Amino acid sequence: MNNRKVLKYHSYAGLIAGFVLVLMGLSGAILVFQHDIDNYRWQEYIEVDNFSGLHIDRGISTIQKNYPGWDTRLIHFEEQEALIFNLRNSNERLFVFVHPSSGEVIKELNELTTFTRWLLKFHYSLQAGPIGRTIVFIVGILFLFSLISGIYLYRKSIFKTLFFKTPVLTKNKRTFYSSLHRIVGTWALLLNFILVITGILLSWSVVVAGFKTSAAPNSPAVTVQVASLLKEMQQELPDFQPTYIRLPLRPDANLVIYGFFDDDPFFYSEFFNYVSADYLSGEIKGVTKIQEANLGTKILSTVLPLHFGQYGGIWIKLLYCLIGLSGPFLSITGFLIWRQGKQVKRRRRKKIFYYL
Repeated sequence: MNNRKVLKYHSYAGLIAGFVLVLMGLSGAILVFQHDIDNYRWQEYIEVDNFSGLHIDRGISTIQKNYPGWDTRLIHFEEQEALIFNLRNSNERLFVFVHPSSGEVIKELNELTTFTRWLLKFHYSLQAGPIGRTIVFIVGILFLFSLISGIYLYRKSIFKTLFFKTPVLTKNKRTFYSSLHRIVGTWALLLNFILVITGILLSWSVVVAGFKTSAAPNSPAVTVQVASLLKEMQQELPDFQPTYIRLPLRPDANLVIYGFFDDDPFFYSEFFNYVSADYLSGEIKGVTKIQEANLGTKILSTVLPLHFGQYGGIWIKLLYCLIGLSGPFLSITGFLIWRQGKQVKRRRRKKIFYYL
């Protein structure tokens, strides 16, 4: 296939996906700092007075008393900070902050009205339900095609661009936009590939989940002392660091504790290591390690951390933010290149018509 045809399809893919890609890039650039934003906005609820020890079971007891039957996840349980529960039922999602010592409720927030969770839902569904999820998935496919076709079009200048051997052309607007498009696209290429592939996998799982009807939660009362269970786990699994506790969703389910093992690679998700325990007796039923899983599962465990830059500190987040903004930049410059090309063709037609 010649360059002209590839460029034609490359342009069409960019024009079709462009507007949504701008929205995805802008929202994604912000979501890289999701936890930082939450910690800042929730600081008054997280910081507590009168701390006299971390009593997880008092918090769980309070939640199960005030929110019986809800799907309950304890997502934050650090010393001298509030316990944060994420609660879900068929119609609502809540964040509930509980005092770590007294077990009293400090604050209840509607999850779907918090800034970062609203933005996250917008990022994967445009706040438009199944139709929005499907659009985001299709846009991901189109962006992947744009990257591949862009590699083909700029294949002879990729390394020159990386080594600063291709100047920014300023002969006219179209060459200027084209130069910027090529330079930014080349420098952002690798990380954009990571973002689009992981994004497609995530959006596909969201699309599939959106067409499934989930059963209403029926969480039973947990009688085991979770704090004692964590101490037992610390003795039996000293290299395991718990980060997230999910209470049983049904009477026939187990209590599940997610986390990391000390020798896990930095790019694995916390949700692929877990310890299952009986919620009545505290008996450990099983230990699942991502490092013992098959290759496909290991790859899936990297998708979320790689997509949102959850594996690094502030510099990785800033890099992800810049690369996230490169998508909108490429969409805008691509549109400007296309528009300038249309204007040039229009002027040529006028000249031909004039001479005729």
